[in-house]
Amino acid sequence: MRPLLTTLIALMAGLIPALAQPIGSSAETSPPTVVIWFGFDDATVRPDFSDNRHSLAQLDSLLHERNFTLLDTLRIVGKSSMDGVYAYNAQLATRRARAVRSYILKHYPDFQGTLSVLSEGEVWAEFREAVAQDSSLPEGTRERMLGIIDSDASPDRKEARLKSLPTWRSYMRALFPTYRSATVTPYYWMLDLPRLPEDEMLESLSWLPRTPAVQLRPDLLTVPALTPVRKRAKGPIRPVFGLSTNLLYDLTYIPNYGLTSIPSFSLEYYPARSRHLTLGTDVEWPMWKHWEDHRFLQIQNVTLWMRRYFKSCDERFHGMYLFASANAARFGIGYDAKGWEGEGVGASLGIGCKWTLGRRLFLDLGIAGGAFYAQYDPYVYGNDATHRYYYDYTGAPEEFVVRNHRWLWGGPTRAYLSLGIDLFNRKRRSR
Repeated sequence: MRPLLTTLIALMAGLIPALAQPIGSSAETSPPTVVIWFGFDDATVRPDFSDNRHSLAQLDSLLHERNFTLLDTLRIVGKSSMDGVYAYNAQLATRRARAVRSYILKHYPDFQGTLSVLSEGEVWAEFREAVAQDSSLPEGTRERMLGIIDSDASPDRKEARLKSLPTWRSYMRALFPTYRSATVTPYYWMLDLPRLPEDEMLESLSWLPRTPAVQLRPDLLTVPALTPVRKRAKGPIRPVFGLSTNLLYDLTYIPNYGLTSIPSFSLEYYPARSRHLTLGTDVEWPMWKHWEDHRFLQIQNVTLWMRRYFKSCDERFHGMYLFASANAARFGIGYDAKGWEGEGVGASLGIGCKWTLGRRLFLDLGIAGGAFYAQYDPYVYGNDATHRYYYDYTGAPEEFVVRNHRWLWGGPTRAYLSLGIDLFNRKRRSR
C-alpha cells in the first residue's frame, strides 16, 4: 500500500509543472497548420475557392481528433496582401479570421472556449523574406526594394514607392494571392511525467502524447458545408448596381385624379470595397396634364441617399439598414382651376429592409421622415376672354415678386415598396 501511495504523490507532483508547457512551443515539434484561402477583398469562407476543399478537409480531420488529444487552443490568424490601404487591409485580415471562427463554431460549437482570433494584417515580414530570396531580381533592384521595405515610412507610403518599380505587378500576380489567407494552428498541453524507478505502473502511460497527436487525413470528409457545388472559373460574382421601381408610386391613386402612376426609378451603387455602405439616387417625374379638368400633376424630383446595412455584405447587400437622404424638386400641381408651382429642397432619415429573391431580384421596403421647404406661387384659371392661367396676385404689377410664398413641411416624407434587380455583375478577382 505504501509504495502505491508514494507513486500517486510523485505522479501528481510531476503533473503540475508539466501543464505549463504547450506542445506547440517544443523545439522538437511544431503544431500542424491549416491554411484557408480567400479571394481579393473577400472575407467569406468558400469551400470551392482555390485549394479550400483540401484545407477544410484537413481542418475537419484536425477537429475530429480533439477527443484523442489534449487540445488547449485553436489560434486563428487573419492575413492580407499589401495592395490597398493599410488600415482597410488590417480590418480585412480581422474579418477573415472571424469568418473562419464563425465557420468552425457553426459546425463544431463545442470549440467556443478554445478559439483565439488574431490579425496579422499586411504580411510585410513574409514579403521581405520573399524579396530577399528572389534570385531572379537584379542585385540593384533587390537592394532598392529591401531599402524601401526596411524604411521607417508608413506601410501606405512604402506601397506607393514600391508601385513605381516594374517588379511590383509581377509580385501582385504571383505572390499576393498567397497572403490572402487565415491560418488555424492547434496548440496542445503535454504531460511530461517523471519516470520513477520503483513505479512500473508509469510504463502503461506511454500513450500520453509528446508530439501533436494529430494525423491529417484529407480523405476524411464530413464537414456539412463541403457538399458539391457548381464551380465558377473566376470566383463568385458581386453586383455593382441595383435598379428598382417603387411599386407604391406605380399604383398611386389620388382622389379626383384617379389612378395616377408616377414614373420612378432608384439606382443603388455597391462600392467594391464596402461591406456596409451604399450610395444611391431616386428620380420621379410624373407629368400628368388634364387641361379640360384643370388638373395637373407635374413633378421633377431627384434624391441622393446613403445607406448603412446592419449585416456585412458577402455577395449581395440585404437585411435591415438605416439611410439618410437629401432631395430637390420642381412642381406644378393643379386642381379645379387652382394650382401651385414652385421649387423646394428637403432632407430625411429613414429605415428599411431588403430581401433577396433568387440570384438577381430583390424586394426593398422602407419609410422616412424629415422636412421639406418650398417656395411657390399660386395660380388660377382666368375668366376673361383669353381663358388663360394667371398667378393669383391682385397687387400692383410692379410689386409682383415670383416665388413670394413659403411652405415648410415636417413629417413623413417617403414610403416605398420597390421591386428591383441587381445589374452588371462583376467577376470578383480571385487573387
